[in-house]
Amino acid sequence: MDKKRLLASAAYVVMVMVIATAWHIGLFKDVYADARIREQPLFHLGIASIVSRALVVAYVYPLCSLSGSPVARGLKFGLLTGLLLGSYGVLAEAGKYDVGPVPTFLFYEGAFFAIQYSLVGIAVGLIYGQTQLR
Repeated sequence: MDKKRLLASAAYVVMVMVIATAWHIGLFKDVYADARIREQPLFHLGIASIVSRALVVAYVYPLCSLSGSPVARGLKFGLLTGLLLGSYGVLAEAGKYDVGPVPTFLFYEGAFFAIQYSLVGIAVGLIYGQTQLR
């Protein structure tokens, strides 16, 4: 794995851990308390999911043909990635699990995906800079 892919993967892991922890366990803990989730989450599964997504994001970003500055390209990529992953993480989960009040869950979890992937996308865009691998 080249240096930029490694750095992009590491940035993804760190940023997602910080953003997700702050969002779900800190800022909006009460909102998510209504959802039926494990009292003791299986953190190893969450970490495995984060690392696998990080590797995919770092691999796919340079394959995309996006115009603009590194920040603009990263933001576009982040929003597209967030829309793809958020369709599962927000809509499908609300359809399959007891997430408490559905409109509230859709709002907060939708905002979480939009913010998280916008910031991660910008970071990845800045890591790759003007040049993109193909």
